[in-house]
Amino acid sequence: MTACDEADDSSNFGIDVSELVGKDYLSVLPATIQVGNFAGTFKLNIATNLTWSATTEDEWIKLPKTEGGKEILNIGYTANGDVTTSRKAKIIFSAKGQNNVVVDIVQSDKTFANPIAGIPDPWIVQHQGAYYTCKAHYNGINVSKSDRLTEINPTKAIWTAPKDNGTVKPWNTSHVWAPELHFIDGKWYVYYAAGRPIEESGGSYKMQRTGVLRSKTVDPLGEYEDMGMIYTGDEYVTGIVATADNTCYAIDMGVLKIESKLYAVWSGTISKETGGDQRIYIAEMSNPWTICSNRVQISKPDQSWELISGKVNEGPAFLQHDGKVFIVYSCNGSWTKDYRLAYLMLDVGDNPMDPTNWKKSPNAVFYRCDDTVDEDGVNGVGHCCFTKSPDGTEDWIVYHVKNRNYGSYETGRSTFMQRFTWNTNGTPNFGIPVGWAEPIVVPSGE
Repeated sequence: MTACDEADDSSNFGIDVSELVGKDYLSVLPATIQVGNFAGTFKLNIATNLTWSATTEDEWIKLPKTEGGKEILNIGYTANGDVTTSRKAKIIFSAKGQNNVVVDIVQSDKTFANPIAGIPDPWIVQHQGAYYTCKAHYNGINVSKSDRLTEINPTKAIWTAPKDNGTVKPWNTSHVWAPELHFIDGKWYVYYAAGRPIEESGGSYKMQRTGVLRSKTVDPLGEYEDMGMIYTGDEYVTGIVATADNTCYAIDMGVLKIESKLYAVWSGTISKETGGDQRIYIAEMSNPWTICSNRVQISKPDQSWELISGKVNEGPAFLQHDGKVFIVYSCNGSWTKDYRLAYLMLDVGDNPMDPTNWKKSPNAVFYRCDDTVDEDGVNGVGHCCFTKSPDGTEDWIVYHVKNRNYGSYETGRSTFMQRFTWNTNGTPNFGIPVGWAEPIVVPSGE
């Protein structure tokens, strides 16, 4: 059975219970349901080897039964008479010895459809009531501002890669990738990957390194100064100046604070001469533009579901919830239908620099393949970021999909977003990626 066939298996809705043999389990998908104001039904897929019970306190949700086993359940709902506002409901599923599973339902006539843009490696950050999108644009970096999460306005150039000037050959003239915009201690910082022309490396991207820009004002669309390359090597000493020779391949860097301490996390390779096998690394930072430790590997592609096409862990993005830190990363080749998300989890209070403290998800947590060749669809998903709805009540994941099932980037990648929820054990429940042009309810407060 191929990866696409596995995702399309309606008996499981993408739930993989192969690793749960001999264990009790309860899984309900999708985790979030979004419906219009009319009356209708929706389906929930219940995967379990136990007897479950279901309850809801919301009278507009009509449960056909309140207990059962492994099955697809058709849930009814009534029309919302107030078309000017949305309403929300919950269904709580319980089974002996298992954490409760909560399904969230939102009903509204205000909808939008994905894709919202054609931006790969999307990065959207919310700040003071506005949403800022940061993207690579030709050989530079652009930023835009919008008061709506679902609408990306035209972007403005904030930085262009330098050019060679005689014998002066900057490290970052080519291949600007996946910039991220972060607000830290009153300044904006943009972390990006770049390198030298691949002709200088025999067609390889092994010279890709990470650089950072710092804003000169509090305006993310204002002027920036180039703070240089960030050290991503194994021989750190105080005051070391990062160069292509003392660092290793480093892309998709982001930063996060854990208990007030700043860390950098990125995708890299074992050495500057080794390509293809990408892993997730972490290092301590003394300030937002300076790493002050050797890098530490916290993940490598070593599970069957992340070794389908290429040995790749990349695109780390961050969530913190209920005393846990999550690094949500992409695995398999981004140019393939197998691209998907998984996560690493750390308990707050444990040392982030100890690799044994990071626990990998038992399987991929977000994947879809429509297997479309002649029309656009969702054929692999990955490289995400996270934000909130305008009113702060909802969590949203922003990610890109591969438009068609070709083993290349030629058919394009598009920007999608959807709401996600949390399991009762504190882990994120992303559900199933929504379909191409599928109407979904707008973020709360938009």
